[in-house]
Amino acid sequence: MDADQTWPRRDFIRGAATAGAGLSAFLGGAPALLSQRNPNGRLGVACIGVGTRGHTLLRQAQAAPNVEIRVICDLYKGNIERARKLCANPDVRIEPDWQKATAARDVDAVIIGTPDFWHEPMTVLAAKEKKDIYVEKGLCLTLEEAKRMRQAVKENKVVLQLGHHYRGLPSYHKAREIYRSGQLGKVSLVRTFMDRTTDFRFWKFYTNYNVSVMPPDAGPDTIDWERFIAHAPRRPFDAERFFTWRCWWDYGTGIAGDLMSHLWDGVNMIMDMGIPEAAMVQGGIYFWKGDRDVPDTWNAVFEYPRQDLVVTYSCTQSSNHTGEITQILGRDQTMEVAASDICRTYTSEWKPELREKLAAARKAGYPVGREPAGALLPPDYVFRRGDLQVTSIMEDFLDCVRRRALPRCDIDKAFEEAVAIVMSVESFRRERKVRWDPMKEEIV
Repeated sequence: MDADQTWPRRDFIRGAATAGAGLSAFLGGAPALLSQRNPNGRLGVACIGVGTRGHTLLRQAQAAPNVEIRVICDLYKGNIERARKLCANPDVRIEPDWQKATAARDVDAVIIGTPDFWHEPMTVLAAKEKKDIYVEKGLCLTLEEAKRMRQAVKENKVVLQLGHHYRGLPSYHKAREIYRSGQLGKVSLVRTFMDRTTDFRFWKFYTNYNVSVMPPDAGPDTIDWERFIAHAPRRPFDAERFFTWRCWWDYGTGIAGDLMSHLWDGVNMIMDMGIPEAAMVQGGIYFWKGDRDVPDTWNAVFEYPRQDLVVTYSCTQSSNHTGEITQILGRDQTMEVAASDICRTYTSEWKPELREKLAAARKAGYPVGREPAGALLPPDYVFRRGDLQVTSIMEDFLDCVRRRALPRCDIDKAFEEAVAIVMSVESFRRERKVRWDPMKEEIV
């Protein structure tokens, strides 16, 4: 069974009921453009930002049936030329002004693949123009931006998908299924790890993740620097900041929005724990010095005392020995899940049947022992490709645009992610634990 046929629709109905409304209420007084859109017609798309991530999103979108890329917008000529060659529409238009690209009459949806600090103004304008929106994670930089984005999307009744591709991974859907079955027992702790490093300075890639050298033509004649910094502190032309924006607080939220958001949202997809009640972060620049002002080490603790739950995240950018894994520690079983097709469960060590298995294993000469971060015995269940079929989140987005339904990472889930990210950044900056006031919607 395709997981798309189960939880996304069920969750939409459940979420709507929580809000005291169903699908018809979501559409409500939807503008004619929304209510009359032909679900079988060709969707016109504008791709705003076609750099490292954006050119991949362009290819994903145009691979879907009845989708046409009609406008390409970017501030670097090299990105534009690559996107033009990748685009299947020979009549695609190049538009340097993102406002005009968004407002184009033949555009039904926009794909925003720009640096994070541009997400809020672009999303708000797209919503006001009644365009559906696919925007890359992390959602934004500040709580105020997140609130404005949520308001614009809801008031204009447009579809928004936040680009968390883990929500399109079969291993994560299987983990969600296992968790919801109750077989893990009570879960009070979730540990997530994402250790990353490369053979070049981390985050120092240009136009693609495996390109470690700046394009030779990068300069004021090929990069529209003034447009780039129009929504950021003014600085003289700096091609390094243009391409490696993840290294600077001016343009992103560092590890929190780039890496942590993947695993936090993955856990939220599986467990629906929502906005943390409290957060505390330790981090700093301990290895990659001199070319950034965001930390290269990030350790976060998210507390959910009303749910008897703690979620932790740990990241270093100088070693990938641990790699990436999420461990959901239940009383009856532990589950591990990762983007690399991993989903596996282990029986809890305290259970008598496990003790019997251990005794039998020792008797048979099996090398039983406690390795660091290891398990006593092989897992009880191991996910294999083919166990579950799931469409990608781009396919989910385009399907929801046609059906006028809520996608897997809709604006409410996106808002939860944004708050968790901002709470972690605020904790780091204030050097203390911060809390979420759900009544005032403030971080205190």
